[in-house]
Amino acid sequence: MFVDSHCHINFPDLHARMPELLANMAEKHVGHALCVAVNMETLQSVLDVAEQHGNVFASVGVHPDYEDVDEPDADRLVALSRHPRVVAIGETGLDYFRLTGDLEGVRSARRRQGALSKAPAMLLPAASTGCMPAASSNSLRTTCTSSSRWSATCSR
Repeated sequence: MFVDSHCHINFPDLHARMPELLANMAEKHVGHALCVAVNMETLQSVLDVAEQHGNVFASVGVHPDYEDVDEPDADRLVALSRHPRVVAIGETGLDYFRLTGDLEGVRSARRRQGALSKAPAMLLPAASTGCMPAASSNSLRTTCTSSSRWSATCSR
């Protein structure tokens, strides 16, 4: 059995295809999936998917390169993480594929969420942005990726 450790099946274009996605998961022996939150504004849709499908779990957090969104403080993230279907903090990480220029704000947001996942009150891992090549790179920096392009759940 496999686990899709990073998907966004709450996104409208994917959510509309939920029966197909769940069938793809079963066909490819993907027994569980982590639906990763990208912002507070759409968190409820992540929680809804996790509540409606017993093999889907949720994370809570804000993608580091989302600007001008509700940025929860540590206490709020801890409170949200107590939801019974939440198993991770994030989305977190450094997305060098899409971002260029001064990335200090992104790095700062990543450090805040990363530090939170190590806090004594938290026993949850961080849900990463995935392993993506830098925009100027022709190859992956690592052999893994969480992009839906390669996901068993969202195969194209």
